[in-house]
Amino acid sequence: MNSQKLIRRTLVLWIILCLLSSVLLYAEQIRRQFWERDREFSALFSTLSALLTQNESVLPLLNGDEDLPALRKKFPQILALEKTDGRALDAARVEPVNASRYWLYNPWRQIRVLVDAGPVLKTAHSFSHLQMSLSAIGPEPSSAAFWHWQRTFSQPTQPFTLSAEAEPHWLQVSWIPFPLLFLGWAVAIGTGSGLVWQRLQRQNADRRARYYQHARLNTLGEITAGIVHEINQPLTAVQTWIQGAQRQLAQDNAQTASRALDAALIQTQRISELLTRFREHVIQEKVTLRATDLAQCWQQVGELLEHERRAEHITLSHAFAPDASKVLADRLWLEQVLHNLLSNAIQAQQDHPRGWVHISSERKGDMTAITIADGGPGFSPEALQNAFMPFYSGRKEGIGLGMTLTESLMIRMNGSITLGNRPQGGAQIVLQLANDKETTDG
Repeated sequence: MNSQKLIRRTLVLWIILCLLSSVLLYAEQIRRQFWERDREFSALFSTLSALLTQNESVLPLLNGDEDLPALRKKFPQILALEKTDGRALDAARVEPVNASRYWLYNPWRQIRVLVDAGPVLKTAHSFSHLQMSLSAIGPEPSSAAFWHWQRTFSQPTQPFTLSAEAEPHWLQVSWIPFPLLFLGWAVAIGTGSGLVWQRLQRQNADRRARYYQHARLNTLGEITAGIVHEINQPLTAVQTWIQGAQRQLAQDNAQTASRALDAALIQTQRISELLTRFREHVIQEKVTLRATDLAQCWQQVGELLEHERRAEHITLSHAFAPDASKVLADRLWLEQVLHNLLSNAIQAQQDHPRGWVHISSERKGDMTAITIADGGPGFSPEALQNAFMPFYSGRKEGIGLGMTLTESLMIRMNGSITLGNRPQGGAQIVLQLANDKETTDG
């Protein structure tokens, strides 16, 4: 994962978390408004319930002859006290006067009191509508209101219903927590992203170290193989000259010289056998070829060379065919091959302001053809002829073993590599590897 992709993902995550937490914070503030109204309604209901209880408690104690001013000092809700005549015991106990006043009857004592609940209902409140219905059935709630409350009092002679409605104050919320929330998420996500980036950098550094260590070992193997090949040629010449000297000396019957030359011949033959065995040991390590994903290998190589690509402004692109997305290879070796080719393409486009490298694949029978093209100057005729020769390099600073190692690795993976140039200009390299089917190469 490169830095731009991590920044984009971090920004998207921050936006999503800010939106979700903002919605939750806003909903929580609206919910608090509801609970404040609910507590206010409960407090008002308790006050009215206490008033109605007082009415039911004092009414049986009255006989109609009490001093009204003295009575109102204790019970200010009682506005009048009157005697009745011949009221039936089963007559209505309550007669409404208006929305907040009503007559409360005591048929056994033939008295009635005028009760006013208006002062309580008219106290300051936050409801858009507040009403006490003088019956057990409250009014139908308004469909336009957002919040509704309705509760019936438990007093048997005054089974009234208190109802209220209110609207949320949508814009009367505290906006200070929102920027603090956004800043908190930014700090948390930024810290987390920094830790993730450091971890990715460490992982990439470890992969680079292992990768280059493997590359150095492979390069050492190629150097050793080349040295062995070069030493075998003079050793063969030495053997020829020693055999000629042996024949010449044999004609003069120089027995002592002949035995010495025989011993020298045996030693040179032994050296040749040891070197040959060492060369076989270096290049004949067994490896198991497995189905390897081209896209993953290309992505890994691109990440390893990200710094070089950005320094030279090189753009990577790919187009892997669905039926040619996996090949039979050793993953590390294939990454080594792609790394060498991509590194060469980047170095070849150092003088270009905007370079590019494109990789594609297509299925051809049992094989998969991988084509790597770039926008550089392409291969010179000399490079096309000698690119795979050990120690040949088109650059002064090159040691000439990269393409040799690449060819050796492709051959060991039962594949091939072909160099060429695009008609439009630039290099074009075609790798041939078998389709995904596990096998062992010796």
